[in-house]
Amino acid sequence: MTEPVRLHISDGVARVTLNRPDDGNAINLDLARALRRVVARIADIAPRVVVLTGDGGAFCSGGDVVEMAAAVDLGDFVYELATTFHGALANLADIDAVIIAAVDGVAAGGGLGLALCADVVLASDRALFLTAYEAIGLSPDSGASYLLPRVIGASRARAMSAVGLRLDAAAAHDIGLVHAVTPSADLDDAVWTMATRLAARPQTHMAASRALFRGADPQEFRRHLDAEAQAISAAAASPDAARLIHEHAVRAERSAAALRRRAERARAA
Repeated sequence: MTEPVRLHISDGVARVTLNRPDDGNAINLDLARALRRVVARIADIAPRVVVLTGDGGAFCSGGDVVEMAAAVDLGDFVYELATTFHGALANLADIDAVIIAAVDGVAAGGGLGLALCADVVLASDRALFLTAYEAIGLSPDSGASYLLPRVIGASRARAMSAVGLRLDAAAAHDIGLVHAVTPSADLDDAVWTMATRLAARPQTHMAASRALFRGADPQEFRRHLDAEAQAISAAAASPDAARLIHEHAVRAERSAAALRRRAERARAA
């Protein structure tokens, strides 16, 4: 079975690739658990740089609504999914390495939260950033409600969530969400150039520096993740969220089926 998260180590750089390309690298329980295992391995290996990326032309489309829609108890399932993924993010924050997010394609919901966990975000010109939670009646998780206001300001962050604003790469760069934008074909080279340069020097200060920039208390991020998990679980238990999630899941399954048919036709040709 294909691993939902791949890890490659080279020259002091750990490359973490979300590997559910047929589903936009959506976060299901398998991926969340795999990411938590991979982060634990990275902590043991102690690289100087961690690169977060996604396979197949998307960074991460957020929580897997198809798996959510199939849950017997949606509130309980969303809580388990959130806390599992949050465990990976909290442990990632404690790693003494520079974290780079290489965003090609969509970073939505939990994918946006994952990108925000990076110290540096490099994006392709086809990157797209959105909160997405509001579309299915959920509150933010994956650290988005903690990190996004610190990156783009509280007013912008609240508005982005309230109205479902989508930011392309240029707009994200203009407000400071993205460090640099490159053509999609050049993103890997730009990421590797930065990663190898940063891996040439010690990074044992990074966990402390990250905590100081976020607010000095190293446990504050973990407490906020816990609060997010409680809030999103309560939101998921509402009838409105259940209806929106099921409607979104139907559309997602249709889109995935269409993509598979196009891929099959392309292979046959």
